[in-house]
Amino acid sequence: MRPSWFLVGMIQLIKPLPHPLDDLHTWQPGDRLTHLDGRPIEDILDLYYYTPESRRTRLLLARSNGTQVELVIDPADIGAVTECFAPLEFKTCACDCVFCFVDQNPAGMRDQIYVKDEDYRFSFLYGNYITLTSLGKRGLQRIIEQGMSPLYVSVHATDIDVRTRMLGIKRKIDVLAILAQLRSAGIEVHAQVVLCPGWNDGPILEKTFRDLLALASGSPDDQSPFAPVNDRGQDYRQETEFSPGSGEGGVRSLAVVPVGLSAHREGLTELAPVTPEIAAEVIGETERWQAEAAAAIGHRFIYLSDEFFLMTGKPFPAPANYDGFWQVDSAIGLTPRLRDRWDEDLEWATQEGALPRRPLTVLTGELAAQAWRREFLPVLRRRACPPVEVIGVPNTFYGNTVTVAGLLGGGDLRRALLALPPEPARTVALSPRVFNSEGLTLDDMTLEGIADGQPHEVLIGQEDEFIAFWQGLG
Repeated sequence: MRPSWFLVGMIQLIKPLPHPLDDLHTWQPGDRLTHLDGRPIEDILDLYYYTPESRRTRLLLARSNGTQVELVIDPADIGAVTECFAPLEFKTCACDCVFCFVDQNPAGMRDQIYVKDEDYRFSFLYGNYITLTSLGKRGLQRIIEQGMSPLYVSVHATDIDVRTRMLGIKRKIDVLAILAQLRSAGIEVHAQVVLCPGWNDGPILEKTFRDLLALASGSPDDQSPFAPVNDRGQDYRQETEFSPGSGEGGVRSLAVVPVGLSAHREGLTELAPVTPEIAAEVIGETERWQAEAAAAIGHRFIYLSDEFFLMTGKPFPAPANYDGFWQVDSAIGLTPRLRDRWDEDLEWATQEGALPRRPLTVLTGELAAQAWRREFLPVLRRRACPPVEVIGVPNTFYGNTVTVAGLLGGGDLRRALLALPPEPARTVALSPRVFNSEGLTLDDMTLEGIADGQPHEVLIGQEDEFIAFWQGLG
């Protein structure tokens, strides 16, 4: 018979506690944390949330042989304990979305790339988008109890029939009802629409905007400053104390991004791309809706990804029109934000006599190359920077319809690098979005593998800190 602790949530310890905590417990493989002060623990969020701030904490550990060990530690030591935990495993997605990019990956990639996540904890920790279809009463209750705010939600359409078809699910789930519950509980939500022409554009998109605006946070009289953009990074939050969200709940922003279509769609639902003509129409609609939202709640609420403006040649909105840049990680205002950040950094560099001195060659996606030529290079020239050569790299790994930098394969980058003239030797900067946290591209190449055997210096560039990166090259 399994011991009773086997039935509760647990956190696996994968290495000994750091000194001097290792004097309290001798680690053995299979050790798991099961309770905090008698309360069952499911994961690291429970640990942070329930740890008292002003008294010692009792941790109960279970071993694979059925024995239990109790540790009494100071709350300040919780951070050291978490360093010994196994990574948080995410819950997988049960949807079969018609536009899912995971289904459009080529064969032969590493297993992790084919996994679809649907985990409200990762939405809270890292800004991953979730559909709320697998949330359940227990998950919703936990979000509310622990104040997991903000969350990032893939809405796509508020029309129940349209959303059900797009998500490829059988049970009809009213996302508006769930969002209303989160709003009442003070949970802030940032919503997203992947725009699929013929599916959720036109009147369906307008309905989605109006339905979500009715659940929006904010008011026209609200003079409080907007929250800054989050820098979520690749690891767990580093605070020693868990700080659940508080304040006004509701939908804070709605991002619209065009559907991404790769060359690997055999057997999948036929979808049409967002063309420049469609993009221009959506820009016009969105400008009207933004004016309506600003009058109603004090900010523009709905925002378009940079692709809409780059593919149409239309000017970007003023940076102030992105309000809090809440979804900049999804390229919602990333281009104008970087442009103005770099311009400001160069102004300081000019005053200090510290402008960059080395010419650069930038290899990036074809869409990002447009942003460089249209928005970034004029700033660099105006500030009298050294010349920057920008090369848009065609994507043969996913197909020429995929133009974003983050989906470039290492093989395509290497081919572009080898196509450069051997002389003069260049300093070549690659987008940091090409590599994951382990330094691998989507086709499992490293920076060293891409640069091997050719004469140019190849570096991973920066985004926000690009000017400082450039200055540091000497």
